[in-house]
Amino acid sequence: MKKKTTFTLVTLLGISSTLVNASPFVYCGLPDGSDWEWLINSHNHYETIQGQWARVAEATNQYFNVFRVSETEFKAKAFSCPAGYIPQPAESGTSRWELFEIVRQDGSRYLIDGYKTYYSITTNQVTSNHYFRSL
Repeated sequence: MKKKTTFTLVTLLGISSTLVNASPFVYCGLPDGSDWEWLINSHNHYETIQGQWARVAEATNQYFNVFRVSETEFKAKAFSCPAGYIPQPAESGTSRWELFEIVRQDGSRYLIDGYKTYYSITTNQVTSNHYFRSL
């Protein structure tokens, strides 16, 4: 019985860590959310990046989602958006508007600010900037 419990625990830990890590697509969006386009690399593939999704809570009882990525990884990607556009993460073309949160080697963080969707902390419902990104 002990072996079965250990196996189950190890399996669950493996599943939970794979749910936290992600590789979303990257798009370039205008800061006001009026336009966006997928970021395509020189091999005509959609750009992706490794990191973890997280929430940033504000004193207004709202939060917004961020995709946390190391500064080294973010700089290595060297995303090239058109002038005035900002790189942002997305799971699909109908995702809400989320931001990159860059984590420095010393553990400090900063946002690559852009258009974002706010959610209610109590209901998890969208409170503002609720438009989907659709072409």
